[in-house]
Amino acid sequence: MASLRKRGRYYYGRWQKGVGGERVDIRKSLKLTNKKLATQALEKLEELEEYGEIDPYCPSFEPVQILKEVDAEEQNLNIYSVREAADYFYKRKSHLSSASVNNDEEFTMNNGGTYQRVIEYFIKINDIADLSPLLVRQHHFEAVIFRDKIKATTMHFYYRQLRVWWNKLLDWGIVKKKYLATIKKDLPTKKSNVRPKMLSEHELTVLFDAFDEDLAKKRTQKHWHDGLAQIWFKPLMAVYFYCGLRKHEAAFSSDLPYSGLQFDNLYFKNDKPALIDLSATKGPKERSVPIPDTCCRYLNKYLSLRGNISYGDYIFVYTGTRRKGFPVTGSRAYRQFKHYLKLANLPKARTIHGMRHRRVTTWLESGFNTSEAQFMAGHSNVKTTEKYTHLTGKNLLDKMRRMEGE
Repeated sequence: MASLRKRGRYYYGRWQKGVGGERVDIRKSLKLTNKKLATQALEKLEELEEYGEIDPYCPSFEPVQILKEVDAEEQNLNIYSVREAADYFYKRKSHLSSASVNNDEEFTMNNGGTYQRVIEYFIKINDIADLSPLLVRQHHFEAVIFRDKIKATTMHFYYRQLRVWWNKLLDWGIVKKKYLATIKKDLPTKKSNVRPKMLSEHELTVLFDAFDEDLAKKRTQKHWHDGLAQIWFKPLMAVYFYCGLRKHEAAFSSDLPYSGLQFDNLYFKNDKPALIDLSATKGPKERSVPIPDTCCRYLNKYLSLRGNISYGDYIFVYTGTRRKGFPVTGSRAYRQFKHYLKLANLPKARTIHGMRHRRVTTWLESGFNTSEAQFMAGHSNVKTTEKYTHLTGKNLLDKMRRMEGE
């Protein structure tokens, strides 16, 4: 995973990886002074790296020359229909998970990824498979986004997928017209309520009690051995709840280059984990998250049971069965979370990402300013952070009591 840096007038790309217990750090100038252009250039290089077409750690790696060659190639794509434009987009995004792009030949509207379902519906409802992309007009998008009897959230969903696709076609020079910014102004306000997803600290305790009770029962079974204990569950959930990490920032996914918390992401003070340092993940910025004492206790206990760990190792790994030593995946963490949520008789609306919502909200309610919360959350846009400034009756009552006490 690469990150963007600026030195003097120019932006440059920075690539890091661990080799034999040592960090390899590569920095190459992009010869660009505009941040937006530099970000787009870095995204192209990351895409090529994911395809295996370039190796940033090769001594002959020259990003400026590679970008020139890619630009020249994209100017000669010879794409003459919307069908070809959609297929080229799928090809360039084939490294994404099947939830975004379905890589199977047997694609249907039911099993396809989110991009494909929307783009294919866009083509079908407008009957424009053979139309030149240059002849696509705003009314084609409106026919999908502003259909009768659909909710505001659905309109926004279609808008987001089509915007990604169309912006890529603009970047590749396949189309020239920009319609989505105009359409966005006409989108209805989307009501968002994340509170049902948010787990309270009391509920986290109840969840952990359910885990402990279930583990005690399992230990009485005939073929039980300690290697089967999911000792990663409580510390992983504690990291989600107390540090506000995204699901795959702490757990692993083979589809994401940044996934999985590693030993070198932890900063120790007095032999205790005190800080989580993350390079650019979903957002474009590096960030640091202080580890609260409660979370630190869960991590310390887990690390003492986990055994030897060194630079480049994943923190959360399976300790038994045939997957011993492999990093815990986000999908497994989610399944176990839902399993113990049910055992604990907690509301099924609670989610792992809801714990992140809870943490960002808590930061703001506890006195961190918006910029500090944005940095710790890793939001690329401060407007995303501002959505967490919920007005609650309890907060208003507390402020009123403080004011009356003055």
